[in-house]
Amino acid sequence: MTEVSIIIIAHDVREEVHACLGSIAEHRGAVAVETILVDNGSGDGTVDFVAEQHPDTRIVALERNEGGSARNHGMRIAKGRYRMFLDSDALLTAGALEDLIAFMDSRPDVGLVGPRLVYTNGDLQPSARRYPPLSLPLLRRPPLSRWLEDGRTVRRHLMLEVPADRTREAEYVIGACQFFSAAAQQAAGELDPRIPFAPEDTDWCFSIRRAGYRIAYRPEATVIHAYRRTTAQRPISRQALEHLYGFAYFQWKWRHERSRLLAEGEAMERRGWALPAA
Repeated sequence: MTEVSIIIIAHDVREEVHACLGSIAEHRGAVAVETILVDNGSGDGTVDFVAEQHPDTRIVALERNEGGSARNHGMRIAKGRYRMFLDSDALLTAGALEDLIAFMDSRPDVGLVGPRLVYTNGDLQPSARRYPPLSLPLLRRPPLSRWLEDGRTVRRHLMLEVPADRTREAEYVIGACQFFSAAAQQAAGELDPRIPFAPEDTDWCFSIRRAGYRIAYRPEATVIHAYRRTTAQRPISRQALEHLYGFAYFQWKWRHERSRLLAEGEAMERRGWALPAA
């Protein structure tokens, strides 16, 4: 019986995918895992390479790049009682899968959990976050990022004032690695294809919360994430424009539930972000 279905999407990042799949093979332990690669129309031979080098991986080859919502193709065929979104530039570490499974087994009220993310140099990568403010895309991209990236609004969004060394509730966790139950997926539905890139991860967490589940951050499990932030590096590009469109659509989509979601976040903060008793 499959315990965890790990869904990876890729577009012209063959070597990243190779390393990612290698980390799963190395650190899956005794967990019954199926890996699903959804290829977003790569032109670098990713599909053939993975089929040869990682024959146990199930491959869904798309003709075009569908962005983050391509994960839907993986979710539709996933068999595990738990599912994981893992970015192609992310690597599992020893014990992470076992810890996430044990945590979710103990917390049926939690629909999705994110592990501690670290950069390739080992530094902490803030991954549990507050509701994204309307000005966020401008504050975190050139030219304003030069002065405002380390400002109060961004730091508050990234929850830099909250200790990152304990398990806690979160408004959302970023999509580099999201571990969720099949039941939560069924209740939340599919990823919204109208949000091609970030914040599709925020939208997914909010959909799971709307279905009645909690979101958690679990630092006892670690995943290494390179985190390219390509749209910040190339603020004038098609991908950057698609991200801005997706962010604007996300804010419009949740406009009627914004007050409720913000109130829930304030309630989490009053509890010190501690998860209520299960």
